[in-house]
Amino acid sequence: MIAKDTVLLVDDDHTFLKMTSDILSGMFDVSLACSGDEAIALVDNGYVPDIILLDIDMPGLNGFETLTELQKTEDLDGVPVIFLTSVTTNESELDGIRSGAMDYIRKPFISDILMARVKLHLDNGQRLRQLSMIEKNKLTDVIDESKYESIADCLSDTERKVLRLIAIGYTNREICESLNYAYGYVKNIVARIYDKKNVSSRSELRKLLM
Repeated sequence: MIAKDTVLLVDDDHTFLKMTSDILSGMFDVSLACSGDEAIALVDNGYVPDIILLDIDMPGLNGFETLTELQKTEDLDGVPVIFLTSVTTNESELDGIRSGAMDYIRKPFISDILMARVKLHLDNGQRLRQLSMIEKNKLTDVIDESKYESIADCLSDTERKVLRLIAIGYTNREICESLNYAYGYVKNIVARIYDKKNVSSRSELRKLLM
């Protein structure tokens, strides 16, 4: 069975969440967040969707502020964000695109158009990740193999494979796609590598390999 693409839908309107989730759930696995803070908490706990649909006018963190916080998460790099909102000014739409969103859809939306645009951005995101992985694979030859072997000496075969991908700049998400591992499994492997090498980030780990 082929896994469905995952959608994170963020909106403080519970009726809208249910209606839009019902529309999307035929084609996608949909997760819901009622606020920007809730969306950030989901991501911090390891949830990485394939695409995010984000309202702007919400209590607490608004959509722009939420996007800014989400962009700090490395594993969301390349995950398309679409503003789906009743804020219909041209200025707001321009601000949305400038802030890094891939699209701006105004409520009320037409279901078929929403589905088509979500699918388009999912396909584009997949292609961009594949291109990114191809470019990063070109860096394999610049790894200092003696340092790599020294750092990898105490690691399992799986941890060694993950370490090599980290060394050339892969995110957890890209490691999942390259090795066909589940996201949670990759995250646990990376945590074990950090623990064994006494580091807390990819940048610290890469410094050991330089």
